[in-house]
Amino acid sequence: MQIRYKIALQFTLIVLTILLVFSGIVYLRAENQRRTSFYDRLSRRAKTTARLLVDVKEFNTTLLKLIDKNSSSRLPEEEIFIYDYRNLLLYSNVEKIAPYVTQERINEIRLNREIKLHYEDRAVIGLVFEGRYDRFVIIASGIDKNGALQQQKLLITLLFAFLGGIFTTVVLALFFAHQSLRPITTINREIGEITAKNLRKRIHQGNGKDEIAQLALNFNLMLERLELAFQQQRQFVSHASHELRTPLSALKTEIQIGLSTVNSPEEQLIILQNLLNDTNRLIDLSNGLLQLARINDTAEDLPFEKVRMEEVLLNAQQEVTASHPDYQIQFDFDQIPDEDHLTLVVGNEALLKNVFVNLSENACKYSSAHQAILRLGFDKKYCIVRVIDQGIGIANIDLPNIFQPFYRAKNALDYNGFGIGLSVVKRIIELHEGIITVTSTPHLGTEFIVKLRHLKGEVN
Repeated sequence: MQIRYKIALQFTLIVLTILLVFSGIVYLRAENQRRTSFYDRLSRRAKTTARLLVDVKEFNTTLLKLIDKNSSSRLPEEEIFIYDYRNLLLYSNVEKIAPYVTQERINEIRLNREIKLHYEDRAVIGLVFEGRYDRFVIIASGIDKNGALQQQKLLITLLFAFLGGIFTTVVLALFFAHQSLRPITTINREIGEITAKNLRKRIHQGNGKDEIAQLALNFNLMLERLELAFQQQRQFVSHASHELRTPLSALKTEIQIGLSTVNSPEEQLIILQNLLNDTNRLIDLSNGLLQLARINDTAEDLPFEKVRMEEVLLNAQQEVTASHPDYQIQFDFDQIPDEDHLTLVVGNEALLKNVFVNLSENACKYSSAHQAILRLGFDKKYCIVRVIDQGIGIANIDLPNIFQPFYRAKNALDYNGFGIGLSVVKRIIELHEGIITVTSTPHLGTEFIVKLRHLKGEVN
């Protein structure tokens, strides 16, 4: 069922319930008022008859019956019975005693002084009348034909009003549901027109104030992220293809040279050495691409645990110096922690080590002395690691782009590399909800600052 019909149905049911309750209250109150009014009229008629019979000497039963029969205030099907203190019938305006008049009923009236009841379609009231010399019991009854007719008319009126209200509610509910959901219909139509080829298209945000406008705004923001992801993917494929083509072309050229000419053992050795270098370059590039893809694909499945940062930095230092014996990395504390929590973070130890291996290798590679400094500190929230070098530095124009895959600063093009390491570092830091910043001065050096929330910072 479409949402507009669900809204119309729910609104109709709500209004139906309200109308039913309202109509029921009106009908019941009218019925109660009708009964109360008719009982009051019966009571007045009964007391008037008793007063004329008992207190006015000029009236006898014959005269009273005659007056009662011709009275304009006589109620429909009216019956009045008056009994003296011995429960003997003193007066009746009808010839036959009604079945609801019994000795038990008379005694009940004397005990309770007043009772009201219904007998078939009759309203019956019994009460005690204090005469001059005696206490009399009066039983009066009648049929409220006019009140019943008015009540029936009220019921018909309420029924037609109820049906009319439901019909009007259904029509208006459908209309307003259609009007309210029209922006969503427009959004659906515009979304259907968006494909991978026109991700630049944006949907209309309406008045920019209500929830639907907020939905459109969020969807446009999602489209911007998708467009950016598509652009990054295209750039990634383009750069990866370019980077792969270069060593493959070199491999092909070396193999063609080796096959086309008869070379001396020395020349063959040079060719093999070039093939090995190009193969190693392909392996490094493939490893970098796999690492970048693996981080993006398996981020949610990575195991996180408590990790001590000084151990991570020492392990990274050992790995870099083992792979590059000519690299020198110094490690020290900015301040000695007085509590264990200050250098304890929650994360993946292997990935965090990879961050500082990459940063340390870059620091040494782009420094003429092949030296780097690792310093560990902390504040109230973060464990802070600084990676410092005195290398070639990074120009201000390049700083905003250094974390993009395959991006390389102009002054770094003469050094081996593919521009993947820093993008991997950035992604790992984002997975750990950390912060990485960089400051650099060309020809003087670069400083990377990594901030990861320590356990004490999480508690605070």
